[in-house]
Amino acid sequence: MTKALRKQIISFLLGPLACIIVSQLPAPQGMQQAGMLNLGACLWLIIWWMTEVFPMPITAVLSVPIFAFLGLLAPVKAFAFFGSPAVMLIFGATILVGLLKESNFMTRYAYWILSRPFVKGSSLRLIFVFTISIGILSAIAPNIPLAILFVYITVTLGRTCNMPASNPLMRGMCVLSGAAPAVGGIGTPLGGAPNLVIIAMIAKVLNHEVSFWEWSAMGMPLALVSLVVVSLLAYVYFMRGSESKVMLSTDFMEDKLKELGPVTRYEHIAMGTIAVALVLWCFGPQIAEALGWKAGIKMLNVTFVAILMGALTFIIPLKKNAENGAIEFAMSWKQAVRNISWDILVITLGILAFGEVLLNGGVDKWLAALIQGMLGDVSGTLVLFFIIVFTGLCSQIVTNIALVSLVIPLTASLAASYGLNPLAACVAVGMASNVAVMFPFSSVTAASAMMGGAEYMRPKDFAGFGLIVTLVISCVVFALSCLLGNSIFPVPV
Repeated sequence: MTKALRKQIISFLLGPLACIIVSQLPAPQGMQQAGMLNLGACLWLIIWWMTEVFPMPITAVLSVPIFAFLGLLAPVKAFAFFGSPAVMLIFGATILVGLLKESNFMTRYAYWILSRPFVKGSSLRLIFVFTISIGILSAIAPNIPLAILFVYITVTLGRTCNMPASNPLMRGMCVLSGAAPAVGGIGTPLGGAPNLVIIAMIAKVLNHEVSFWEWSAMGMPLALVSLVVVSLLAYVYFMRGSESKVMLSTDFMEDKLKELGPVTRYEHIAMGTIAVALVLWCFGPQIAEALGWKAGIKMLNVTFVAILMGALTFIIPLKKNAENGAIEFAMSWKQAVRNISWDILVITLGILAFGEVLLNGGVDKWLAALIQGMLGDVSGTLVLFFIIVFTGLCSQIVTNIALVSLVIPLTASLAASYGLNPLAACVAVGMASNVAVMFPFSSVTAASAMMGGAEYMRPKDFAGFGLIVTLVISCVVFALSCLLGNSIFPVPV
């Protein structure tokens, strides 16, 4: 028996074995005994995801029958996730990203970024520019399509320059394609998926509607500081012991740019379509309100805009066919099928099913009891620090959108009890939940980067670097909350 086969068999058996063991353990306080089966089933999936006994999309597909056979999730409920906003967002967004690929804009950008004078010959400067450019965009646009976009850019760079699979720079940039959007998404309410949920929860619990500018006043400084920190951490983590110089030929990059020639009509269409999508993602409801279009205020959400702009690519005229004179459009269905991230769509199904089973098991009640039991007669500042770090770590294994529904009410109550500003504390805890990058089930952003960059990185790269990032960024969130929180957010009366 080969070592690889032995490892595969052990990993395969370890998943269901862990499920059986955990399901038989006595339930902790705050969770019913039946909930231990839910925890065991989720641990089963975690083990298979992390050991890569099967490719991630296959494990995601297998989660549906596994949960169904265990009686934890009806197949009909799991299948319904395919129509969820997250899945539809990915569907539309990957068509848009496909437009950038098909038009050759992605290749041009890949060559262009490596030929800039600032980044020439320096992996540190390249990592810094790469991280900041993703993060700033993520503050004003959905981070899922950006993760897909930039991991593709990274892989394109690696293939073009014949980078080996073990190249540390490529590993780091692939991981940053998932981590930087998560960190940058903290910047504004538009950036991270949980942000609007956090604002809604705060309005319900504290009767205060956090404005765009209140959030951004704390979120943007936090995002900028965190992005600089993340780029430095990535350089140290991935490039330690490696050559500090980027082994790329500058002349080669410049020659490739010249070969592409001037920017084409196709590229202009691609850039224009993405620009319109970004504007609608950022200001769609406001534009609709200014135009008096009441239906558009609710309609122009992130998911609908992704589907709308993706659909429009099929009817935007590109050129006439040279042979028959028929109009060719910016995107054909064959091109779309080639570019839609079907593997990420399937992984998203598994992520949603995972979160549903975990919460159905009473994990929310158990976590509440656990936190309250661990808190003793300590200062309010330490309580806030603990909750921020706890939230950051829990967001790696529990869907952050579901997690905030638990931690926001708990934080508001604890903050009031310990003499803290409940509003500032809740916003800080909510922001900490954004940095979910350790595992494929932590967030769709992480899963997108893992799948897109599988050629150059492994899940353990995300797990190791993600743990460091989570702990460090949680500390940054805590520090800036203490520094800016009371000056930005009023103390609720």
